[in-house]
Amino acid sequence: MKSYERIISAIREESPLFKMIQMGVKPKEIKEAVVESLEPYFDNREILEQLAIELLVPESINLLRIQKDKWLFEMFEKCLFTYRSAKNKDQQSCFGACALWQPYITRSISQYWSILHLEVPKNDLGSEDFLHECLRNIGDTIEGVTKPYLKVLLYQVRIANGIRTALKDIDSLNLGRIVSELISKSGYGDLFMPPPKNIRLNQWRNIAYHNTAKVENGEIICWYGKTPNIKRIRLSRNELLQVVQTVVNIYGVLRLAYTLFYIDNLNKIAEYSPAGEVEVRDEAVFVNFVTALASQGFEIVDYNKNPECAKLVVKDISDLNPDERRFHASQFLLPLWVLAHSKRVIVEYRESDNTPNFLVSANSDTCEKIYNGELELLDLAKTMDMSDLKTKKYFDQHNAD
Repeated sequence: MKSYERIISAIREESPLFKMIQMGVKPKEIKEAVVESLEPYFDNREILEQLAIELLVPESINLLRIQKDKWLFEMFEKCLFTYRSAKNKDQQSCFGACALWQPYITRSISQYWSILHLEVPKNDLGSEDFLHECLRNIGDTIEGVTKPYLKVLLYQVRIANGIRTALKDIDSLNLGRIVSELISKSGYGDLFMPPPKNIRLNQWRNIAYHNTAKVENGEIICWYGKTPNIKRIRLSRNELLQVVQTVVNIYGVLRLAYTLFYIDNLNKIAEYSPAGEVEVRDEAVFVNFVTALASQGFEIVDYNKNPECAKLVVKDISDLNPDERRFHASQFLLPLWVLAHSKRVIVEYRESDNTPNFLVSANSDTCEKIYNGELELLDLAKTMDMSDLKTKKYFDQHNAD
């Protein structure tokens, strides 16, 4: 499962969570840090506390990355302010728009993972292939994953400015009209015509999709617009790569502002959501799962699933007592079932030196009843099978009496 391996590897290498745990930061302190970092952007403290580990660890990491760039951080805060202003102006329209566009947002996240899986290292590519890959990234990111966020943001801009509009009117606009109105009415137009060349996002999309670019004498030449107002720009490889990164960063800003606002108002927005569940791509759920485990000091060593069985192997990265930590790891059975929905779920706990220590398993029936509220979480502890991998001792909970 290469897609999962890539996520595990990225979090291992790029996330600050493992370094924090190895420096002696306790899992409880990480939750407190997540809450503290996101508290300025939440009105609902209760939901922030409730979902800090389950959903918000990745967002706190994304916020940390954005805060390192003054311009990106300023754009994020302005986007979030737009959502909050729209909520204060017309809560019903604001929440209704978020609920309506959420299915499109979910599908865009799925598209994001497709883009990521198809990504190839660019440094060693020849000029023509390099240009092709960069344009593919730019076009797919703007049209495939950023556009829904631009639409819902434009609707919030109109609400904040006191402009009454039907949702279908926004949905029918082409990308050029959306970007143009955001530039003129949002108050932070440079987000939609970013440096280094201040070209509008829709024009970058057009360059990518219409392939109006070529390599000439070692330079990359792009052109856009309509005759007789064709405009040309010249870029080095590094400058084009910077455009790719900027487009991805803009997507990150728009996504973070929307996500934090959505989760902050989750319960109220749910009242406006259309009937039927929207299928969320496995990788999107898996990211939250991996980061939640990492925040508690566990690294995923292996993960495999099929309809019959899902097995998760975790290694401790803390210096805490393994005899206590292994029972902590057993709590991952239910989240694993929610993720995999296999008939049986297994979690193996390994100590920090990779020594197998403990193995627990449970069946789907028990997990499903707990998930649906028919059983208490304590019932899982009473019925799961346990094996001490160091002493080779097996505990049969079903025949404990």
